[in-house]
Amino acid sequence: MQTTNYLQVGVIVGAIVLVTIAIMILTGFLPGLRQGFSGGGTVVMWGFDAEDSFGDVFHKFGQVYRGSMVKYLKKSPINFENELLNAIARGDSPDLIIFPSDLFIKHKDILAAAPAITMTEREISQQFVDAAKTFLSAKNEVLGMPFYAETLQLYFNKDIFTENFVTLPPETWDEVLSLSGKITRKDDSGNILISGAALGRAVNIKNAATILTALLLQSGDPIFKPNGEIVLGDLPDGFKSSLRPAESALLFFSDFSNPAKVAQSWSAALPDSRDMFAAGKLAMYFGSNRDFDIIKTQNPHLNFAVAPLPQLSKNAVSITSGVLYNLVVPKASKNQTLAWTLAKYLTSRDISAEYAKTKNDVSLRRDVLPVYSGDSVKSVFAKSALALRLWPNPDPAKSETIFRALIEDVALGRGTIRESIDRAKARFNQKI
Repeated sequence: MQTTNYLQVGVIVGAIVLVTIAIMILTGFLPGLRQGFSGGGTVVMWGFDAEDSFGDVFHKFGQVYRGSMVKYLKKSPINFENELLNAIARGDSPDLIIFPSDLFIKHKDILAAAPAITMTEREISQQFVDAAKTFLSAKNEVLGMPFYAETLQLYFNKDIFTENFVTLPPETWDEVLSLSGKITRKDDSGNILISGAALGRAVNIKNAATILTALLLQSGDPIFKPNGEIVLGDLPDGFKSSLRPAESALLFFSDFSNPAKVAQSWSAALPDSRDMFAAGKLAMYFGSNRDFDIIKTQNPHLNFAVAPLPQLSKNAVSITSGVLYNLVVPKASKNQTLAWTLAKYLTSRDISAEYAKTKNDVSLRRDVLPVYSGDSVKSVFAKSALALRLWPNPDPAKSETIFRALIEDVALGRGTIRESIDRAKARFNQKI
C-alpha cells in the first residue's frame, strides 16, 4: 500500500514538473527549448507601413523570446529596391523584409531558404492561400512566409445602383458591360457625367495594368512562362477560337473608352478613377483592398460597398490579380535564425490576425479566413486573397510601363489589337 502511495506521489510530482516546464516554455522563461530559437538578439526589419501598424506585436515577441528585440524601419516602395541592393552591397543588410511578390523573380537569388524546422512546403500549402506557393524555390524550399496581400476587387456606389434599380453587384464581365451601359450618363455633347465603369484607358485609371493582367489570366493567357519566356498573346494549345485570349481581353477592356461603341463609359478627359468614385460620379471602380480606407477618408459620406472581381462566367474558377507580400530573409543577414523565428511568429494564427485587424485587412492563413465570413467587407478581401493568381513578373516597374503603353496603343488606335500586343512583346524582350 505504501509503495502505491509513493507511486501516486511520483506521478503527481512528475506531472507538476512537466506542466511547469511547459508553462516556462510558453512564457519565454526557457526560450532555448523553443523550436528553431537559439537565443536573443536584434532583428532589423524593413517594411512599408508605419511601425504603429504592428501595435504591440514586437513587444510581445520580446516577451515570448527573452533577450530578443525588433528594430523596424519603414521604407518607401519607390526606393525600396535600390535601398535594399545598396544595403547588401555595403554589408548592412536587414534581417527580415516585407517583400513584394512582383520582385521575387528578379531577386530570388538573394533570398535565404527557411530551415525545415521553421517552415516546409507542406506547411505553406496547408496553412496559407495558394498564392503563397509562389515563394517556393525549384527545390521546394520556403523562401518567404505570406504576411498580407493587395488584391483587386470591385467597388460599387450603392446609391447609383439604387437609382438605376440595380440590386446586386455584377458577377461576370458581361454583367459589368450591361450595367455600365445602363448607368452611364452623357450630356448633349457626349461628355460623360456619370460613368458606369472605369475601364479602357491607362492615363487616368488607377490599377489599369492590374485590371488588364486579371483579364488576361482569367482568359487563359499566362503572360510569362515560369522559365521566363514571354507568351503574351500566344495561342494556347488546344484553343480553337480565332480570337486569342489576349486579344479578347484587350478588346473588351478598350471598348469602354471607345467613343464609337455604345459601351463607352470612360474617357481620358475624366478625373482619376478613384477620385471620381470618391466624388460619387463613378458607379464601378476596380481597386485594391488598400483603397477602401483611402476612399473612406476622401468621402466619409459615400455609400459604397465591395464585391469580388467579376469573372468570365459564373462557373469559372475565381481569379483576381495583385501582389503578395511575404516575410523574407536575405542571405546577407547576420541573424537569420532569429529572423526566421520572427517571421514564423508574425505569421502565426493569432498574431497574423491581430496585425491584419490594425490594417483593416485579412490574415492569409486558411484557419483564420473563415472568421471574416460575416463581415461584408473583409469577407470580400478574404475571397480575393484565396483567388489571388500571380504571374512570373520579371520587372514590375518595366512591366507596368509596357502594359500601360499597350492599353494606350489600343485606345488610340495605333494599329490593330494584335499589332499592339506584338509591340508589347517586343518591348518586353527589349527592356527585360
